[in-house]
Amino acid sequence: MGTIVWFINADHGFLPALVAALKQASYTFLVAGLFIRFLEYQVKHIEDKRLAILVSVAVTSLLTILLVFGVHSLKGTPKPFYSTLATIILAPFGYLALAIRMRKKFEKDDIPDEKR
Repeated sequence: MGTIVWFINADHGFLPALVAALKQASYTFLVAGLFIRFLEYQVKHIEDKRLAILVSVAVTSLLTILLVFGVHSLKGTPKPFYSTLATIILAPFGYLALAIRMRKKFEKDDIPDEKR
């Protein structure tokens, strides 16, 4: 994602593009893992399978998009919206794939109710 953001901002010069790319890479490295755990928690704790997947993907995607836009709106990113566009497009699909896989694993493992 950092590379994509670098190319989006490259026409503003090397340093502004580098700052934007480093923001994106740092955010992805530090925060994405936490959001994946949040997604997993939602998938496991909502009883209805479809609702669990829908809610977990929607909430996690929205939080991701808002935070990425917030990070890029801080001084240093020349094109904050366009730098967030890849996240807007890719995050829901990525979270959807993860949510489906996690829910299948969760159902397969047949975790007892007290651990849900």
